[in-house]
Amino acid sequence: MLSPTRSSAEAILKTVVTTVSTILQESTSAIAERKEESNDADDSEPSKKKFKDDTEVETSAAKTIYPQPRLLKKRKVCVSFGYCGAGYFGLQRNAKDKIHRTIEDELVEAFVKVDAIPQAHADDMSKMCFQRAARTDKGVSAVANLVSLKLSPLENLTQLVNDQLPKQIRMFGVKRVAASFNSKNSCDARTYIYILPTYAFCPIEEITSESYRITAEVLQLVKDVSSEYLGSHNFHNFTSGKKFTDPSARRHIFSINVAEPFMKENVEFTIITIKGQSFIKILINHNFILCLIIAIVRGIASRDTIQQAYNADKIDIPKAPPLGLVLEKLHYDRYDKKFGNDGQHEPLTWEDAQTEITTFKEEIIVPHIIKKEITDKSYPFS
Repeated sequence: MLSPTRSSAEAILKTVVTTVSTILQESTSAIAERKEESNDADDSEPSKKKFKDDTEVETSAAKTIYPQPRLLKKRKVCVSFGYCGAGYFGLQRNAKDKIHRTIEDELVEAFVKVDAIPQAHADDMSKMCFQRAARTDKGVSAVANLVSLKLSPLENLTQLVNDQLPKQIRMFGVKRVAASFNSKNSCDARTYIYILPTYAFCPIEEITSESYRITAEVLQLVKDVSSEYLGSHNFHNFTSGKKFTDPSARRHIFSINVAEPFMKENVEFTIITIKGQSFIKILINHNFILCLIIAIVRGIASRDTIQQAYNADKIDIPKAPPLGLVLEKLHYDRYDKKFGNDGQHEPLTWEDAQTEITTFKEEIIVPHIIKKEITDKSYPFS
C-alpha cells in the first residue's frame, strides 16, 4: 500500500506529463498551419524585401524571366546594287539635304526600315564606315555599283531591302569582307559603257538623221581611234583643274571595245566599253573620251588630236551627254586573290547574281537610255 505522500507525487507528475504533451501537440499544429499559410502567400504574391531606401523589390527567386532579343553583331560587308539614274540627283547621299533625292537616300533608308542599321547611322554615315566604290552624277546609271559598310547580317537581307526599294534600284547581294576592305580604294579597275546611236558618228558633210546606218569602214575607224587610248597616258586635257605636271593626271586604260551595231525602235545603236585602272571622276562623268572619238570620226578634229591631248599644251575638249554613260562593273582582283578563298570571305565577282544583274540591265537601264535618246536626240552635239 502506497503512502499518501508518494501517491500525491505520482499524481502531480502525471498531470505535468499530460500538460506538456498537450502543449507540444498544439505547437506542432500551429507550425504546420503557418507553413501552409506561407505556401499560399508564395502562390499569390512574390515575396518582398526592402533596400535601405525602403524601396520594395522582388527577390530573385520570385522574378519572372523573359527571353531577351538577340542583338546581331554588326559585320563589315559589301553590297552590290544597280540603278537607273533617271530622276535622281546622282548617287551620293547628303543626310542634311531633304530636297535633292539621291540613290543612296533610297538605299540607306531601306537599310533602316529592315533594321539592318539604326537611324543614327543613317544620319551620320561615318558611324557605319560607309564607303561607295564609284560616285555617279545626275542621270548616270550603274549596272553593278558597290558600297561597303557595317550592318547587321540579317537573313534574306537582299530580299528584305528590295521590298523597300523602287523598281529602278535593285540590290543584288551582300558579302562579308575583311576589316581592311574599302570599296573605293580596294578597287583595281572599273568598266564603263557608253550606249549611243550610230548617227553620232555620221560624217559632218552628211545630214544626220535616225535613218543613218554606220558603214563597215566608219565602224572600223571608230575602233581604230578608240585604240589610241590604250595604255598609260597623261589625261590632264580631259579634266578640269589638273595640270600636266600633276602625277594624278596619269591613268591607265586596259581595254576599249566597240560592239557591233544593233537596232532598237528603228534606230541603230552601238556600245563602247572601256576598262581603266583608275578614272578621274570628271574624265568619265563628262564623257571627254567619247567626245573626242566622235569629233575625229565625224571629221571635226584631226586624227592626231588624241596624241596631242597627252602633251603639255592645253586643248579644249567639249563634253558629251551623260545619258548613255553606265558603270558596268567593278574589279577587285587583288582583294579576291588575297581574301577570296581564305575560308571566311568570298570573291567579289557576284557570279551567283549575274542573271539578275543582266536582266536589270536589259529591262531597266538600256530601255530607258534608248527611249530617252530617241525622244531628246542628244547626239550629235556641239
